[in-house]
Amino acid sequence: MIEKANAQRSTSNVQPPTPDIEPKLRVVFAGHVDHGKSTLIGRILHDTGSLPEGKIEEIKKACAAEGMEFEFAFLLDALLEEQKQNVTIDTTEISFRTVRRRYAIIDAPGHKEFLKNMITGASRADAAILVIGADEGVREQSRRHAYLLSLLGVKQLIVVVNKMDLADYGQAKFDAIAAEFSAFLAQIGIQPQ
Repeated sequence: MIEKANAQRSTSNVQPPTPDIEPKLRVVFAGHVDHGKSTLIGRILHDTGSLPEGKIEEIKKACAAEGMEFEFAFLLDALLEEQKQNVTIDTTEISFRTVRRRYAIIDAPGHKEFLKNMITGASRADAAILVIGADEGVREQSRRHAYLLSLLGVKQLIVVVNKMDLADYGQAKFDAIAAEFSAFLAQIGIQPQ
């Protein structure tokens, strides 16, 4: 009788299994240098509450000590050399989760000299966000990164036209960039989302 009561007691506290969340989705941010990839990622992580507590204050203190202005890009540009040069050299991967899914965001460098690092990061990606700065428009690296993403088999692509403030939020500028890059993507067999 005691064994039966203990068996009932031990099973009464068992929680029903929770459904598995979706598998981790790896998203690479790619595009031409200085089009705002790292800044966009830093802002997304900040705005979604995905940063560790105190991370913003830590980076602000480090910037103040170096006499630099805080930028959201510094949340990912971990190397002091990257921060001083305001350039992404290596890929940075940061994980976060929502209620439904785990994500890994991969910040890929935009400089031509670090193309192999971009390829390394993109080769692990399931999807891509290709960032184009509205102030400069479609550049050689924009096309190169899209082409490499297609070669790597990344077919889920979102194109972000960033820095619209530097183009006076002009609809015509946005439409011109969208038309030019959509035509290029069609040539390489990618349909942007």
